Amino acid sequence: MTGEILKKVLDEKRAAKRREEVQAEERKAAALALPDVAEAHREYVYALHESLRYGGADAGRRAKELYAAYIKALAAAGYSESDFSPRVRCPRCGDSGICDGKICECTKDAFIKELGIACDISPEGFTLADFDLEKVHGSQAEQLAKMYSRMSAYAEKFPDVNRSVIVCTGKTGTGKTMLASALARTLIRRGHSAVIMSATAFNSLMLKCHTAPYAERDGILADVLGAELLVIDDLGTEPRYNNVTCEYLLLVLEERAGKKLSTVITTNLSPEKILHAYNERIYSRLFDKRRSLTLAFGGEDLRLV
Repeated sequence: MTGEILKKVLDEKRAAKRREEVQAEERKAAALALPDVAEAHREYVYALHESLRYGGADAGRRAKELYAAYIKALAAAGYSESDFSPRVRCPRCGDSGICDGKICECTKDAFIKELGIACDISPEGFTLADFDLEKVHGSQAEQLAKMYSRMSAYAEKFPDVNRSVIVCTGKTGTGKTMLASALARTLIRRGHSAVIMSATAFNSLMLKCHTAPYAERDGILADVLGAELLVIDDLGTEPRYNNVTCEYLLLVLEERAGKKLSTVITTNLSPEKILHAYNERIYSRLFDKRRSLTLAFGGEDLRLV
């Protein structure tokens, strides 16, 4: 996903650069089509040729005089020689979008905007850096501060992280979804792809995949299997479909683990209830301490405090 979006942005950058090159050529052609400018340019070019061919101080001086006359004719027509060169908006990358092998700052904003559109997550919303302890009321304020700090460190290392699965458990309204969304938005701002889906929407997508022709399944699963971060929100609230709910959740978890892609699960269920509601294989993928991290959200509903 990220590579495709970057290619799209860079292609648009290159297209804009080519349009500017064409416009520069058109400006030059329009100027040289004017009789006074054309005559001054012709005389200057001839004098310059003679100067280079035969040399001599007089020939050089004559070429300079005619060049000045040509520049004056351009100015009288509302042009300058700089109009005949493509206007470069970013001197660092020359409007290529790439500087020193990395995406240039002039292109980064457009890339992040397109990435946010593709991921259906606005990069302008609440991020990990926006967490303000003073605005949190209730006994779990200190606990949330530690979680945000931990996720900020996770985001700094991303995608080179040791734990590819994060499970956020706790009662409704304790901040699980907000933390997961803040992590996703932070990563998008840093140029990583992220997808957030409710467990119900995820389950519906898996049902669609299950009932679709085999040739269409890869396209249906592309985002959930390819995004650098996948957030499944409110696991346990989705309806149960035989041969779909557990089977496809396990498939996605295993495929993403194999690609070393990160997955965040938020749920009101305890680990024990997840084991009972799903199966041992899903439980082991979510709570394998070698590759997963569990964040237990305590306290009451923050929305009611």
